[in-house]
Amino acid sequence: MKSVSFWGLRGGSGTTSTVAMVGEALHALGESVLMVDVNPSDVLRLHFNVDYGGQNGWALALAQATPWQDEGFVLEENMWLLPYGRHGLNSIEALATPLDQSDEFWCEALRRLDGQFSWVLFDLPAGGSAYPKLRATSGLDIMVTSVDTGCHILLLQHEIAATTRILINAYDPSRALCNDLLLEWRHRYQAHLLPVYIHRDEGVHEALAQKTPVSRCYPDCAASRDALSLATWLLAQKKAAS
Repeated sequence: MKSVSFWGLRGGSGTTSTVAMVGEALHALGESVLMVDVNPSDVLRLHFNVDYGGQNGWALALAQATPWQDEGFVLEENMWLLPYGRHGLNSIEALATPLDQSDEFWCEALRRLDGQFSWVLFDLPAGGSAYPKLRATSGLDIMVTSVDTGCHILLLQHEIAATTRILINAYDPSRALCNDLLLEWRHRYQAHLLPVYIHRDEGVHEALAQKTPVSRCYPDCAASRDALSLATWLLAQKKAAS
């Protein structure tokens, strides 16, 4: 089993849509995938037409001391989604499990899940400060960053861990600024950059409006092809490490 932690350099970097796309792409390549939303916004479920107002989620299960494994959804054969459970927590007027406790919880849960899935993908809160132990435990720690001036400034201020890889999202080769920033990032962060970029694609937003991954609505669009390339790269890394 391979676990991957995805988190955005800032909110709005496209982390959740990336997790949905990559999970769908890995499944299309014949892999068994569990996607876990550990972001209190609980938005990952929307990409798979799971009711946003639903109460199911692992955080709710922890708060109620009930089996968290029962809170997941079988999306298709060999593809599962485990939501956060934000609205369930609100319904019992309970606070989410403190991040330090849920960090320990997921490190232990990963050990128990070993062998049950080919991949476990985590959608983490933005900023990089949450779930440090889970990120260290994961086979890959991926920072998602869009190609814009704001993220450029944040990158300059951020101390990037040696094991963290940068996934460039919303890349638009028709924009001179995107190309200038990419050239700068290649020079400055070459050791961290993933070899695959996610291109800017309106199909991603259209797919979310339809509550489905972009590869199902627009399998031939740029973002779908990029997600498939990233999934293929992940498989190659897993094979090389075995």
